[in-house]
Amino acid sequence: MKLFLTSAYDSHESLDRLTKLASLDRVGKHAVCHSPREADAILFVEDAHFNDYLYRRVRKHTLVSQYREKTFIYTEADKPFHVLPGLYCSMPKGRFRYDQHISFPVIRSMNKYVKHISSWKVEQDWPFSFVGSMSHKLRKSVLKLGHLSPGISDTSNFDFWHATPQEKAAQGLIFAESMARSRFILCPRGIGTTSLRPYEAMQAARAPVIISDQWVPPSQVNWDFAIFVKESEISRIPEILTTFHDEAAERGKAARAAWEKVYAPDVLFDTTATSIGELLKTRSSRNHSNLTQFAQASVEKVVTSVEMKLRSKVQMYRNLTTS
Repeated sequence: MKLFLTSAYDSHESLDRLTKLASLDRVGKHAVCHSPREADAILFVEDAHFNDYLYRRVRKHTLVSQYREKTFIYTEADKPFHVLPGLYCSMPKGRFRYDQHISFPVIRSMNKYVKHISSWKVEQDWPFSFVGSMSHKLRKSVLKLGHLSPGISDTSNFDFWHATPQEKAAQGLIFAESMARSRFILCPRGIGTTSLRPYEAMQAARAPVIISDQWVPPSQVNWDFAIFVKESEISRIPEILTTFHDEAAERGKAARAAWEKVYAPDVLFDTTATSIGELLKTRSSRNHSNLTQFAQASVEKVVTSVEMKLRSKVQMYRNLTTS
C-alpha cells in the first residue's frame, strides 16, 4: 500500500517520527507516497495540539474534503473525539467504534535509555515500580503502595516540558534504572486512558500491569503477557502480583517478543500502514462511505456548536474586563 503522510500543523514531531520509521522499515510491504492523488491512503500524523484540541485545521483541510474516502488520522490526544477514522492512542471504550478506530501505541519515545534495559545485567529485586506524575486521581492510590516497593516515585514536581536536556536525561535514567530493577511495571492511566509506559515495559522485557478500565488494548498483539487490574482494586496489587511472581520473567520475554514483532522501529511503519489498510477495507462499500460522511457532518455540527459557545464565553469575559 502507498501511504501519503502529512500534518495540518507547522509543528509535527509525530509526523517526523513516522517518516523516520518508514526509512527504517525492513518489511517492505508498504511505502511512503509523495502524491496524495496516487496514494492508496492519506494519513494525518498529529501530536496533541493544545491550541487546536478539536483539530479544526485537520477537519477543514483541503485533502480531507478532496479525498475523504481515503483520509485517516493518527492522534496522540489524551482526550480524543472522533475527527476521522484512524489510529487513536487513548480513545476510551465508551466512545470507541471498531469500524472507525484502531487502538494504537504512541509512536514517539521520550526516554533514550529504555531501549537499553533489556540488555542490562541488573537484579530484578523490586516487586514492581511506578515512576510518574499524579496526572490522574487513581495514581495517588498507586503512590500509597510505596511502602512495599522502593520503585514507587512521584515526579509531579518535574516539569518535563521546560526542563533542560541534561535534566531530562537525568530523570530518564532514574526511570530506566527503576524499570530495570522491577519484575512488574505498573501502568496506571494518566490524563488519557494510556501512556508510553505499557510499550516501554514491553521494550524493556518487563511485564506491564495495566490499570485503566477504559483502555482498549491494541489488537496488533496478544496481551496475554500483561496483567490487568481494575482501577477499584489497586490496593490488591501486591496480593495479585504475588500469584504471578514465578511468571514475571516469562511474561517479560513474551512482552519483548510482541514488541519486536510489531512495535520495534524497523517494523512499526509496517504495523501503521497495515492498520490503515484494515480501516480502508471498512470504507470500501458505498453505503459505509455515505454513513461516514453523514457521521462527519454530524461531528462538524457538534464541534461548531461547542466553538460558538466558547467564543461567546470569551467575549463575555472580555466585555466584563473592559467595562
